[in-house]
Parts: sequence; structure tokens; C-alpha cells
Amino acid sequence: MFPLFPFLVIPPHVTAEELRREKPFLYLNISMVACQNPPRQREIVDAVQEYVAEHIVIRGEHSLDLLQGLLLNVAWFISVSRFPRSSDHPPDVPKIEEPHHIIRNTAQLDTNVHLLAAQSFSLGLNQEMAYQKSLNYPLTYLKETMAEDHHNPVRTLEERRTYLGCYYLITVLSTCVKDLGSIIRFTRYTDECCNVLDQIAEYPTDASMVQLVRAMNVADRIHHTLYHTELYSSSVSSVPPPLGLSIRWLEAEIKQLKAQIPSESPHSTILQLHYNTLEIHLYRVALNSDISKSNYGDHPLMQLDLLFRCLEATTSFFQRILSLPSALFPFFPFTMTCQFAKAIVALSQLSLYDHPGWDRAYVESIIDFDQTVDDMASKMEGQLQLYKQALAQDTKLTELPEVFGRMKNRAHLIKKMHRRRKDALEQKSLSTTVAPMHYDFMMDSPLDLLFPFGEIPPMYGQYM
Repeated sequence: MFPLFPFLVIPPHVTAEELRREKPFLYLNISMVACQNPPRQREIVDAVQEYVAEHIVIRGEHSLDLLQGLLLNVAWFISVSRFPRSSDHPPDVPKIEEPHHIIRNTAQLDTNVHLLAAQSFSLGLNQEMAYQKSLNYPLTYLKETMAEDHHNPVRTLEERRTYLGCYYLITVLSTCVKDLGSIIRFTRYTDECCNVLDQIAEYPTDASMVQLVRAMNVADRIHHTLYHTELYSSSVSSVPPPLGLSIRWLEAEIKQLKAQIPSESPHSTILQLHYNTLEIHLYRVALNSDISKSNYGDHPLMQLDLLFRCLEATTSFFQRILSLPSALFPFFPFTMTCQFAKAIVALSQLSLYDHPGWDRAYVESIIDFDQTVDDMASKMEGQLQLYKQALAQDTKLTELPEVFGRMKNRAHLIKKMHRRRKDALEQKSLSTTVAPMHYDFMMDSPLDLLFPFGEIPPMYGQYM
């Protein structure tokens, strides 16, 4: 878990009983994620939701325990069993009719993300200890003025690490899943937290953790520079800056970040995956049909160059993620899964992009869409066989974890969506000129790649 999400570290000397006593909500969420018995896991899911309702919603509590538990809950949202099934239901198909448990859907994900940010702000983890402001700031100021003890409290490394985890998680989701706006920002204090943890390096994963946070800072800059075009309408000039200028500036940011990876880092593959995601996010702007051709300036080959770089980044992403051990795949945090979804959408767009100078056959010769999806599915299939063996040997286990059936169905859905668009493109090319493909064609149904079972609430809009 640590290389994939190094923001929650349990000290080696802390026993399970001590953790349960001192941080009951974090312990409950760890138990939920680690449990591989689906019926029992659903019971823990219910307990987690009841704990949130009682302690956060009703009592209005805020604590590091609650924050860390929510952080883990959101990070592993997609891998948890949440669809109750009857005993005679096929084990690889989720059943959602007549649920007897609390269903974990994306409405809860949306709520928990905002609860996560609220807990961080309530604890003041997003600012320096000496600059604590809250809704009762005047009373707090007077109380501190009258107090005789003028000690200077110090932010703990655990608090800094948890706050950076909030920033990282929310920014990944905002980049790859849904634009969450500026509910959490990279500030001078965020940079200070990165520097402190990088210098002290309490745990071996702290260095790579800081790199992940800095990568998401660049992702946020890319997002607001290239995709928040509505910002320009309120400025003095309604004309956006030249695309080439913005691209070169952001490329330099990524290059500088890559140069900081230690050559001997055991987590370099995870970091490189994130940098590939940055590059995909940067170069996929060339797929956006809303961008005026004049914005490419006097360089007619610039768009094709960006498309080719996007293809390179996408190919590199899949090469790296497929090089990871198969045992990790069933336990990927949401931060990894949504990066995969972004990359697979980019690959489909590149494979089907209709442009006079863009060779779709060349794209298929470099990386085949269906084969890539099958390769990802085979990584899960290899682990599925191990779980089936365990199921046959343990009478207490009655069904397989939902993640296997869920990912199998999603792989089928992804290929079906791609094939439908490809057939339509080929059919139109026989009769008439095909209109330019909108770069969000696969995301017309929000998050269908991640949640294809009707879990999406209607309030969700377009997803990047």
C-alpha cells in the first residue's frame, strides 16, 4: 500500500490493538479495505457510514483520526464490495436490486471528498500553526492574547503528511475524474510541508510522496492553463495566450520534476506513471475541437506534434502500469484507477481521431486498443485464479471480491464503447466526410468507464 499511497504510515511499533484504541475510525477503514470476505466487508462498510453519520454529521467532530479514515476511504473507494447479493446470484455479477446494506455510490464518494476537505480545514492543517483562522477567529485571537502560555506549537510530520495526502487525492480526482474546483490549493504552506518532509525523510516513502504532491501541483497548473478557458472571458483580453507558449512553459515544469527522481528510487515506476499522466493531460489538448486553429499560430504541424507526443505518453503509461506486479491490481487505489481511465480514454481518442494528417493505422501499429484492455484484464485474471483456489479451500468464503467482476464488466464496456465509435466512424467515411470528433466523446456518460452499473447521480456533469 505504501508505494501506491504513501500518505498514511503506521509506525512499526504500533500494534493493531493500540491503533484500534487510539484511532478507531482509521482502524475501521483499514479493516474494511483489507477484508477479502465480501459479506463481512459490506458489514464494515455499513459500520463506517454509520460512524461518519454519528461523529461527523450529528456530533460535528473533527480529528486526525476522522481525517485519516476518510482519506483511506476515498482512496480505496472503488475496490470495496458494496453490492449485496443473494446466495443463488452469479458470483461475478453485482446485484443491486433490493439492497440490504448501504450502497457505496458516487454520491457518497462526492460527499466524502468534501468531508475530507472540511476535516482538513477544521483542523487547520492547510495553514501554518501561527496563522490559524476559523469561523470564530476573533474569539480565538482574544483567548490566545489573554493566555499566559505563549508556546509556539509545531505541526507534526504526521499532520503534514496527512494534509499532503488530502491535496494529492483531491487534485488527482479533479484532474482525472471530475473538476472539483479550488476546494484545496497548493500554497506556500503546502510547499513548506513538502520541503520539511523531504528534508527529514522520517520514512523511506516520504521522498516519493513529496514527488507525487509536486506532480499534482503541475497537473493543477495544466488544468487551469489549458482547460479552464472560461477564465479568459473575465480578463482584460478575451484572447488566450498562444498555445505553443503555454505548452513550452508546462513542458519545462514536467522536465524539471522528472530530473528530481532519484535513480535508485524503488518507487520510480509509480512516479513515472504520474508523469505520463501529466503529459497525457498536457498534450491531449490537441484533441480538443473547441480550440481555434489560429491558436496553433504559424506552425501547421504543431497540432500533429502534440498528438504524437500524447501517443508517446499514453503508450509509455500502459507499458509501465503493465510492468507492475499482478498482485497489486486488485488493490489499486482510486488514484491509480482513475489515471488508467484517463489514459484509456486518450488512447481511444487517438485511435479514432479524424484529421487529414493523422494516421490512425499508425496508432494501431504502435498500440492496439483492444489488446491493451485485454492485457489489463489478464493481470486481474491471473489473480482471480488464486482467489478461486482460496474460495474452494475455505468454507467461510462464499463469494469472490466484487472487484474482479466489476473490472471484467468494465473492460467489456470500454471495448464496446470504442468499437461503437469506430464502426460509426468507418460507416460515415464510406458515405460522407466525418465531422471532427469531440475529444470528450467517451465521457458523454460521466464516469461510465469507472462506474458502469448505474451508480452515477444526475448531478455529475462532464468529466475530464
